[in-house]
Amino acid sequence: MSDRGQQISNALVLAAGNGKRLKSHIPKPAHRLLGVPLLARTLMGLQRAGVTDAWVVLGYEADRVRQELEGFDRLTLRIHWLYNESWREPNGLSVLAGEPHLKGPFLLTMADHLFDPAIAEALVRSVPDPDGINLAVDHAVAQVFDIDDATKVRVERGSIVGIGKDLERYDAIDTGIFLASPGLFRALRESVAEGKASLSDGVQRLAAVGKARVTDVSGLMWQDIDTPEAFAEAGRKLLGTVRKKTDGPIARYINRPVSMAISRHLVKTAITPNQLSVLNLVIGLVSAGLVAVGGYGYFLAGGVLFQLASILDGVDGEVAKLTFRSTKSGEWIDTACDQISYVAFLIGLVVGVYRSGLPDLYFQIGVLGLVAGVLSIGNIALYLVRHRESGSALSIRYGFQEGSGIVSRVMRFVQYLGKRDLLAFLVMVLAIVGQLPFGLVLFGIGGTLVLFPVTAMANFGSPAPMPALVRQPSARSVIPVSQE
Repeated sequence: MSDRGQQISNALVLAAGNGKRLKSHIPKPAHRLLGVPLLARTLMGLQRAGVTDAWVVLGYEADRVRQELEGFDRLTLRIHWLYNESWREPNGLSVLAGEPHLKGPFLLTMADHLFDPAIAEALVRSVPDPDGINLAVDHAVAQVFDIDDATKVRVERGSIVGIGKDLERYDAIDTGIFLASPGLFRALRESVAEGKASLSDGVQRLAAVGKARVTDVSGLMWQDIDTPEAFAEAGRKLLGTVRKKTDGPIARYINRPVSMAISRHLVKTAITPNQLSVLNLVIGLVSAGLVAVGGYGYFLAGGVLFQLASILDGVDGEVAKLTFRSTKSGEWIDTACDQISYVAFLIGLVVGVYRSGLPDLYFQIGVLGLVAGVLSIGNIALYLVRHRESGSALSIRYGFQEGSGIVSRVMRFVQYLGKRDLLAFLVMVLAIVGQLPFGLVLFGIGGTLVLFPVTAMANFGSPAPMPALVRQPSARSVIPVSQE
């Protein structure tokens, strides 16, 4: 078996209920969470885990749900529609609707369960009982939203010994996604014959004979969506996934909260991530034009706009991730727009400094930094073309990132200072205090002594003047020198 685990290509998705607890006239599977139908989010998560065929069980307003999904163009898996006439009954009957079509292991979930695709991937990597089920559970019970409404699980030695919403003793919560076998169908048929037709009844029956195991997915994002309050919580959790571990303090506490507030509205519109990238480029070009005029007022306006562009730089990526529109071509467009914006702003600042009649040293160092910046952008583009992994500068691997020596530690700090969020904020602050030309000097020095050498190193190995940077090379770092 590969490190990715077995190949699970089939899934069963329950989408038959009316979701009356959401207090909406819209069928729950068609309800849009940050611009995407809940059922589509579920299917995209399964698709990313390797599922190629999904059997979706419909019931309430089936035609409306199906029409909503058929207009969603980002799904590549095959959808097989099933119908459960008894959709008002417990959900075990919807599970049984898939029995004629699923003969081997399959992923099982519900349209109203938001989950990180990593949960499905963890289940795929697990080793299931060939006649039982494996349930993804969250042991971080204290962090579960609306614990009273959650399905509780009691686990002993990796197996389920109790499950239900009214369970008094429990140590985990059901996340609503399973790796199941046809044995679940047999258990459900036996349970239905006894008048118990819920999925939990079938799981409890398997647990009684030691065929219900668990996979711990504590720490991964998920949310069961039954009420308006849970729906709002799901939106908050989903927005939280756009945050990056590499965000610095400026991005984390200033840029990201603003960009997320903008993104949560834009995902509900027809505006595309590529359009947002181009819009951000236009703002960057306007800021460059303003600083090229020279003088405090124009420097200030240009600096503020450059900071605005830094904030909006996160919006296109956030919208792309939240609406499943991330593509390699989109990454290239975003990178190209960003780099053109950087160069234009540098050119504008050099021209503005020259027109302001400042000492020649400002202009000369600025030109040197501009040359270093252009060459560095060339290095970044060359790296991306050569490695073909991504169109994003965030994919560039730098040798110093995982080194433990003093040079590596210093370079990581310098790289942190060179991130766009901090640079743009510094540009704005310098503009406010009337010292923006000094920022040109700082970039000229940093671009020449740091930015160009490390981007060249990423392509060609360590240049002669800086051999210490690659004493402990890394093959995994993906943090760029001058990007967020």
